[in-house]
Amino acid sequence: MGHSQDIPNGHQLTSASLVARGLLSPNCVPVKEEVAFAPRKIKAFCAGTSLSDLTLAPKIKRALKLEDVVDFVFYEKNSEVSGIWFEIRYPGYAYTFVFEPNPDWSHFYTTGPEIEYIQRTARKWNLYDNIQPNSKVVEAAWDEPAGKWKVKISQDGIIKEDEAEIFVSALGPLNNWKWPDIQGLTKFRGKLNKCVAVIGSGSSGVQCVAAMHSQTSKLINYVRNPTWIASNFSSELARAGRDFAYAEEEKKAFREDPAAFFEMRKNLENSVNTCAYAMLCDHPFQQMEERLKNSHEPSITSKMQPAFHPGCRRLTTCDGYLESFKDPKTHISTDGKVEEFDLIVCASGFDTSFVPRWKLVGRNNATLQGWKHNPEAFFSVQVDGMPNYFSIGGPNFTVSNGSILGGVSFVRDYIMKWAQKIATQDIKSIEVKKEAVDDYNVWAQEYFKRTVWSDNCRSWYKNHKSSGQVTAPYAGTTSHFKKCLDSIGGEHFKIQYNSANRFSCWGNSQVKGEENGMGDLADYFVKGLW
Repeated sequence: MGHSQDIPNGHQLTSASLVARGLLSPNCVPVKEEVAFAPRKIKAFCAGTSLSDLTLAPKIKRALKLEDVVDFVFYEKNSEVSGIWFEIRYPGYAYTFVFEPNPDWSHFYTTGPEIEYIQRTARKWNLYDNIQPNSKVVEAAWDEPAGKWKVKISQDGIIKEDEAEIFVSALGPLNNWKWPDIQGLTKFRGKLNKCVAVIGSGSSGVQCVAAMHSQTSKLINYVRNPTWIASNFSSELARAGRDFAYAEEEKKAFREDPAAFFEMRKNLENSVNTCAYAMLCDHPFQQMEERLKNSHEPSITSKMQPAFHPGCRRLTTCDGYLESFKDPKTHISTDGKVEEFDLIVCASGFDTSFVPRWKLVGRNNATLQGWKHNPEAFFSVQVDGMPNYFSIGGPNFTVSNGSILGGVSFVRDYIMKWAQKIATQDIKSIEVKKEAVDDYNVWAQEYFKRTVWSDNCRSWYKNHKSSGQVTAPYAGTTSHFKKCLDSIGGEHFKIQYNSANRFSCWGNSQVKGEENGMGDLADYFVKGLW
């Protein structure tokens, strides 16, 4: 090297000593004796086991075959999977795993008890091997030197600690019940099958009214704000626009003709995805006005027809709600009149804040407490200050644009691309740049100006404000969401590597399968492409 005289006797030549003396570049590292992009084993944990969360495991197990690369652990606060569908048994159930189509649904709009489908799917794919039930995340903090998330989990009152390179939050906005602020509510005691009050006119409220009114002596629905009542999603594909039971012959046909079953599912997906276009300001919604006019209740139109455009608030879909007011014992109340009841149904919705329900501390003590007032993320998935942190169902997700599970599957694929990149390129951390988050949200709010979501109405789409930033739906169509996620590049991120040289992952300049010249040296030569 020509500099040996500068090395004191007894001192060992090391890369560090050579760098210190200016004899070696600080980013000079030894060549790894392994093929290029040899993955290191990483761990990821996910808070929750809703449909959104559970889509990750089959992607790892079947599509990508990454079980030896990514150790995925799901922490579920309940005793069983299914998330909100386990906690609240809705009359209707509207979601199917993309990877596990079910030809045996009983009805076009499936009933709540058939939620067992989720658990059956989890058993089929051995997902329970990766799930820890009765485990509630209470704290998560980013460890900068280690490049890992350190979490605390409460299991039957005992705090357990864990760590992982990747943290996925899939809480979503609809899993934290919100009780109405009514004096004396907790002291109420009453009898069943008598005089009933239903508080709220959101999705839960209207379903309760439609299902219960015929079983009561009197039912009053307390409505704070008028809302638009829409026909059920994809009603144009249902018989006479209504729910119906599938005949056994139809189920048999679905099982035996996968192509026809796929076509039916695609038609449903296409129908649901028209929602994004329906939210444009110039889209006609006369159907809802006609349903109000034909309700046979003279005061219904004045009490239920809002002053804002249909869709400004979350559309309430329910067959039978408006029609229930044909029953003389079913009424709407908006005037605050004092009544006595045997049963009160609180259908007052959820706390739809995007703020995590655990203590979260990111890089440089960053938190997401600012999301209480102004939730902003990068394509709903990432936020500056939170390295290796991903959200499924974060701010501005496809909650009312069309297929929710379509959006979930796109985010899942996006997360797994980053997981593979972290594992195969020896990446310590990735963090979206603040300017990327800012640019994205400014662009999104410009788009929202042409939609009904920006109309003047109090809505959780705008963080429970009447005007201002739209924070819940995505700014575009479902397909637009996918195309954008697929196109996102590394230029929007701050990336730190474990090695002093980012290209140390290139290893010994061979790739897997070449076997030191004894294997396949032309794996790129594929029939049909050359």
